[in-house]
Amino acid sequence: MTQAEQDSAERRVLAAIGIARIVWGATTALGSARVHRVGGVEYPGPDGGVWVKAFGVRDVILGAGALHSDETVRRATLKAGIAMDLFDAGAVIFAGRHGMPRGAARIGVLMAGGTALFAAAGPRLLRLFENRRSDRIQPPIEK
Repeated sequence: MTQAEQDSAERRVLAAIGIARIVWGATTALGSARVHRVGGVEYPGPDGGVWVKAFGVRDVILGAGALHSDETVRRATLKAGIAMDLFDAGAVIFAGRHGMPRGAARIGVLMAGGTALFAAAGPRLLRLFENRRSDRIQPPIEK
């Protein structure tokens, strides 16, 4: 596989993550009461709802970075997003053990952990899938 094909797979995964982060972040920042209700969490909590809105803004910024035209910015954003998602998953697990509703904890771990896994493994899995697909599509070489 060429470097261009590797870069293309990474860029497509980052674009998917970027768009999803922007949509989720905007939803969380602007509709935080609804997001809480879906998770079965009282809104606003003692923080007045400011933290979930801050996480939404953070995801919009990470989403924009994932869509940036500069490869260095995209890759730095990818690594930062993976680290933040893993931290978020750990924080949600901790909160789930200390009173967060189970449904909300499951959703939080699934979203944060799933995004981290997709960001880390997505480009490689996409390239693997495309290589296998192209091997099946190409006609055999006759001698």
